[in-house]
Amino acid sequence: MSRALKLTVLFACLLLVPSVAKAQGHMLHGVGPINSAMGGAGTALPEDSLNALTFNPALITDVQGNQISFTTEFFKDGINIRTTLGSLVGDAHPSNQLGVIPAFGWMLRDPHKKMALAFGLIGLAGFRTDYPADSSSILFAPPPTGFGRIYTSYQETKIPIAFAWEVTPKLSIGVSANLYQGLFAVAPLPYNVFDLDAASNRYYPEAGSVSEAWAMAAQFGFVYRASPTMSVGASLTTPQNFSTYKWNSSNANPASTQYGQPRTLTFDLDGPMIVSFGTGLKPNAKTKIAIDGMFTKYSGVNGFGSPGGIVAGIVYPFGWRNIWTFKTGIQREMTDKLTVRAGYNYSQMPIRKEVVLTATGAPATFQHHICGGLELKMFPFLSAEVSAYYVPRQHAVGPFPDINNVNQGSIDESNTITSALIGFNFHF
Repeated sequence: MSRALKLTVLFACLLLVPSVAKAQGHMLHGVGPINSAMGGAGTALPEDSLNALTFNPALITDVQGNQISFTTEFFKDGINIRTTLGSLVGDAHPSNQLGVIPAFGWMLRDPHKKMALAFGLIGLAGFRTDYPADSSSILFAPPPTGFGRIYTSYQETKIPIAFAWEVTPKLSIGVSANLYQGLFAVAPLPYNVFDLDAASNRYYPEAGSVSEAWAMAAQFGFVYRASPTMSVGASLTTPQNFSTYKWNSSNANPASTQYGQPRTLTFDLDGPMIVSFGTGLKPNAKTKIAIDGMFTKYSGVNGFGSPGGIVAGIVYPFGWRNIWTFKTGIQREMTDKLTVRAGYNYSQMPIRKEVVLTATGAPATFQHHICGGLELKMFPFLSAEVSAYYVPRQHAVGPFPDINNVNQGSIDESNTITSALIGFNFHF
């Protein structure tokens, strides 16, 4: 193939990468159609640049020459909130829009050298909700009866620069310096700041415009090729300490003489430490199997790891717990041009049921991911991948307390996801 044709195809792939990323839950179960189809598994199994840049930078030593990946994910979730207070039962369904998550990755290794490097721009995590105000609702009635309309939007992009070294033919180590951008909006912000009327009713101010914060973190990994048929690997991603989110807001009490007067709101929302580990198996020349585990430490993380619920009259968003995740995937080369993949991912739910009320802004009830995909080798230098996954609806049910933390009923939060991905891998 001519150099002009390669550059034309490369440019066409660039057009598939959107400028805005939106993710579901907090973190994606996998990144790109290859890794996603494998259930997100691949800490010890080379797949593509996105897998290496997300889960284990040591894997980039397995590339020969250049590899560039362009992918886009399209998903829809299906949030439902049911509140029960005595004989009163209400359901809320937020606006459901198509989410788009881009990812780009590049890795390079000179076949005659031991060092490899990689760079990426990856839509990694996020959540969003938009519940309409509803006078008949217990939770979404206009203030001061309820919270009124609840809107949240969080987008996290990871920008990794990774280096890896082949210490021996069996052992590679890698490190990645990761820059993270977070974009966060929430309306109202039911934390710490509120305005009272004469009857001590609360009005919460809005932080509805998008605020930007940045963080730096490191990722360390290794892969050990115990034999031609088995490898093991692991990685550690350090916590992400984001700068404080800040918003221009105002007094929210319409009866106050200070109504509309300006104020600044702040909130800390950081990222967790993550440990990934796994094994890669190659039972024959055409089959690969990945089996992974992952630990995500939300406890003690500002924002996500807050106490949750209502403490001393203060609403604490999130209140998530530490979670374990199990991943497995298999791929089979059916012909020289066609590869088939399938995977499964199970994750513990981060929501603690005793404080489920304060997870309303991010109802991450996802547990089971059922995944599959195909790869077609279009040219010697280019392959195209498609995949899809489905997350069945799962529920988190807990108490529905008043502002004094006295239980008034119950709240049932549930969510589901259907997603499709498309991508191109460019080798030269």
